[in-house]
Amino acid sequence: MNPIVLLHGCGGSRESTFVASGWLSALSKAGRTAVAIDLPGHGTRSVSRDPASYADLTGLLTDDLPPGSFDAIGYSLGAKLLLELAIRAPERIGRLVLAGIGDNVFAPESIAEAAARALEHGPTPETPPPVVAFLQTWESGHNDPLAIAAVLRRPPNPTFTAARLKRIAAPVLIVNGDLDPVIRLGNRLASSLADVRCVTLPGVDHFALPAQPAFIGHALDFLKESAT
Repeated sequence: MNPIVLLHGCGGSRESTFVASGWLSALSKAGRTAVAIDLPGHGTRSVSRDPASYADLTGLLTDDLPPGSFDAIGYSLGAKLLLELAIRAPERIGRLVLAGIGDNVFAPESIAEAAARALEHGPTPETPPPVVAFLQTWESGHNDPLAIAAVLRRPPNPTFTAARLKRIAAPVLIVNGDLDPVIRLGNRLASSLADVRCVTLPGVDHFALPAQPAFIGHALDFLKESAT
């Protein structure tokens, strides 16, 4: 069976997103080998505070990926990077589970600069509510705030068009909560993928999504369909 690569979101970590929430345990019980990776600029290893260092986030993952083909699960920024991986190397991707992602992939990260300033200097009364929510969930114990600010300020990447997304051959499952603003943006992403199904979890917002048992259950069922 393919190993399963897991990528967390911006400001998160492999530990909280996939270890503490039960993902690795559930995958192990299902007989799957999981490879949970800290995103570039994240974690306790040496990180850069220069936005230019993150001009190709997807390329920076190369050394951490298992050899050969793999299935993958990604949340938020991690989901975007998996889409890019599936475009660049479609032969390596078996099945994709993406969460906290939607038509926002076609636009610049609108709160990135405000979030970067808040990480550097703290929130102000003018800080947008989504940034305040991000500050309440980003993991200061695992990440350097100035490195995360640099990731947020990186040159725009990855960038997507419908034509590029149509190169993705892998079956894709998209899971979102109905309280996450990304589901209100439309269905351009889903309609750009050749083989996709979408699941919406009621009463779940963006930041609560990774720990939802229903999310884990849907992902496991989807990945079982081709466990080869």
